[in-house]
Amino acid sequence: MKRQISCIGLAAICLLFIWLPGCSSDGSATCTSDADCNSGFTCSGGVCRERTEGIADGGDDGADPGGDPGGDPGGDPGGDPGGDPGSDPGSDPGSDPGGDPGPPWVITPGVGIGPVQVSASKTVFFSLGQSRAALGENGSPVGSTSYTLSFLNQTISVSGIDSNPQPNQIFDDPDHIISMVASEDLHAETVEGLKPGSTLSQVHRVAKYANPDRSAVVPPYGEYPGGKMEYYFTLGLFVGYNDIDVARFFTVTRPYPQPPNGTITPSDGRLTFGGSVISCGDGYTEGSYRDAHQGALGAPDWDYTFEMEVETDYGTQDVQFYIDSYRILGLEFIGGDDSIFIYDVDRLLMVSIYAPYYGKTAAGHGLGTTKAEWESELTDLSGTYTDPGSGTITHIYTVGTKRFAITYTNSGASQSDIAVLLVLNYQTN
Repeated sequence: MKRQISCIGLAAICLLFIWLPGCSSDGSATCTSDADCNSGFTCSGGVCRERTEGIADGGDDGADPGGDPGGDPGGDPGGDPGGDPGSDPGSDPGSDPGGDPGPPWVITPGVGIGPVQVSASKTVFFSLGQSRAALGENGSPVGSTSYTLSFLNQTISVSGIDSNPQPNQIFDDPDHIISMVASEDLHAETVEGLKPGSTLSQVHRVAKYANPDRSAVVPPYGEYPGGKMEYYFTLGLFVGYNDIDVARFFTVTRPYPQPPNGTITPSDGRLTFGGSVISCGDGYTEGSYRDAHQGALGAPDWDYTFEMEVETDYGTQDVQFYIDSYRILGLEFIGGDDSIFIYDVDRLLMVSIYAPYYGKTAAGHGLGTTKAEWESELTDLSGTYTDPGSGTITHIYTVGTKRFAITYTNSGASQSDIAVLLVLNYQTN
């Protein structure tokens, strides 16, 4: 007997992006304060926006695009992170500027910084507990963020995700490290001698850094001086520059098979990465299999499952769903995760898209596009939804057989407001 999912209610959409532990802070959610957003994001206009869009936060600009938090908290992080996680890391690269700091820690793209490491997969991971042991202190919160701690006089920070068997929404020892940031005062550099304080031209002289996957100019905002963010998604490195192109920080993440620049097709609820086509459907009988996006992008940074009552062809039933989160890439895939007799069902239902994803539609529209520009492509506004908590308004457009939702800055009050969240195959009652 097949169970056809007809729709998911709006309350369920809020559940996916706001309530689930680890999902409320990925940049896709509505918010009322910075505390509702992940590190690397700030609450602006009721929406979590990437701090590298020009939002100042006291030193965590672009620090947490996401990463792989998965795995068994008792497992082996794999590889040598540059030191024994349980030992004294030796000289403190950031704590004694007047003395001999010793040899610099090594910034290794896709791996880590000195004795701390980013998680590589759900089974090869590095935890907050291991980071604390390696750095010799517990760390202190960065601003109002929930899952970022700074160490060694705020010269290095680590970001993670709730990885407890039963998520407790607290950044504690079992949680896995998903990214880390070296600031200008940390005595650390790459094997080529690049570090915070290097110029953009010096970075580009190194062959593997000569052509970033993406380069985005960020305007000055508040205390943030502005400048350029360069993303090397396939290497696992982001470099943030100030307004005179001097590197302010190096962010290490895990590497990805390709950057987040697939073509967005709202009318079909589709993303296309070269030869890989990822299509939304009803989550049960239509839509890409889970292997489609995992084959194109690699394993997700983290995944969740949850049950929810939905209306089906056979009445209201409890149906299980998955969320595959690619936070570094700015993508959340939601689909059915159930079974029909002996058959597993994992069809894709919808996709949430947020910074730093930079793929666009055939008409050239994407994140950062103004409402006026989007509405030159999307001519049928079928309605809006106002979040009861933040008051943020989401605009819902009918495109072909699908619905496509956009959240704009300032809730889209002006035609010059820009898109900060896109949802393919948006579901409503």
